[in-house]
Amino acid sequence: MPHRKSDAAEAIKARFGTVWPAHLSAFTTLLINLRTCFDGDLDLMLVLAVIAERTRPDEWHPEIFTYRQLTRDEAEGGPLMINLQSIAEYSGIPRETVRRKINILVDKEWVVRDGNGMLSVSKQAATDLEDATGHSVTYLSVLWQAFHAEGT
Repeated sequence: MPHRKSDAAEAIKARFGTVWPAHLSAFTTLLINLRTCFDGDLDLMLVLAVIAERTRPDEWHPEIFTYRQLTRDEAEGGPLMINLQSIAEYSGIPRETVRRKINILVDKEWVVRDGNGMLSVSKQAATDLEDATGHSVTYLSVLWQAFHAEGT
C-alpha cells in the first residue's frame, strides 16, 4: 500500500488503463446523483463540502470514526466554524453566490450560523444527505475495485 503521494501517483499511473475508465464512469454517475440530491445545484453541494472540509477538527482520527459516529453528536469539543469570506476564497466561488448558497443551506437546516456569522455543518445534513453519502461510497468502492483488480 503506497504511503507517500509520489508512491500513490506512481501506483495509479501503473494501473491507469484500469483505474481511469472506472473513475470516469463512476465519477460521472456520482456527479449526476449528487446533482439530484442537491436539487440540480452543484455549487450548493460544493459550498457545503467546503464548510465540512474546512471545519474538520485537526484531531480527526479516521480510524475511530464510523459513518454513524460522524452523524451523531459524539465528537468532543463541538464543531469548528468558518465564515463566508473564507469559503469564497477557498472555493473560488464569488462571495455573493456563496452568500446565497449559505442562505439555502441554513434554510434546509444543513448549516448552522452562530451569532457572529460563523458556519458549521449540522447533524441534520448528514441525516438528510444519507443517499448522497451512499453515492459517494459507491464511487469509492468502484475505484477500490478498479485499483485492486487482478492483472493490473
